[in-house]
Amino acid sequence: MRRFARLIAAALLITVASCGNAQDATLIPSLERLAGNGNAEALYYLGMVYHTGTGAPKDRTKALAAFRKAAAMGDPLAAYKLGCYYDGQGAGLVANDQAQALKYKLVAAEAGYALAQQDVGILYIDLGNAPAGLHWLEQSAAQGWSGGLATLATAYNGAPGVKPDAAKTAAYFRIEQQRTDASAEQREWLADFEKHLDADDRQRAAELVRNFRAAPTPLTIKALSGERGAIDLVASAH
Repeated sequence: MRRFARLIAAALLITVASCGNAQDATLIPSLERLAGNGNAEALYYLGMVYHTGTGAPKDRTKALAAFRKAAAMGDPLAAYKLGCYYDGQGAGLVANDQAQALKYKLVAAEAGYALAQQDVGILYIDLGNAPAGLHWLEQSAAQGWSGGLATLATAYNGAPGVKPDAAKTAAYFRIEQQRTDASAEQREWLADFEKHLDADDRQRAAELVRNFRAAPTPLTIKALSGERGAIDLVASAH
């Protein structure tokens, strides 16, 4: 029933890698040449071009084909996007399939992509495996990923199968708000929640916030580079 996913969907702003506004007219032809030579990363970026419609007409059929081929060649970001197609983005092309979504997103999560780790955590909790879900949400949050932090905080505030922990709820929401432009409503909610913490939870929350150091992985940084990543790939091939 995806109860946990529905619970947090309205609270999360998901960032995805894209090729931005491709100003360089040679970028896509260069990616096509690399892809034709078997470069999986170039195929991923082409998939993003077709998926987003930036630099070329939007074409989800071409995007899906590119993601599928690149994932088969071992590109973790392409595997993530393929998982997204099985998780709702592929309407009309592939049927929603939670098992397939988990399979492909797990590839990217294991490779270190914070958004994939967040998604895998949600999927596991929805499947009733709270320990696995918390593991992956912790991995995402440790990178300073806003969605991972907010989702982890939400999980400790009463997700199915998760023992509530008020200190962790407060701490991860506090860290998330320190790293984002939280709304007035979100800040007011957290301030009220913190007022009801007992002394022990307040101390534990403060320690978690004080000791937190975000450590994004190279793959997460690459995923967020968007068009810059594609440009660097083409440049490195010359």
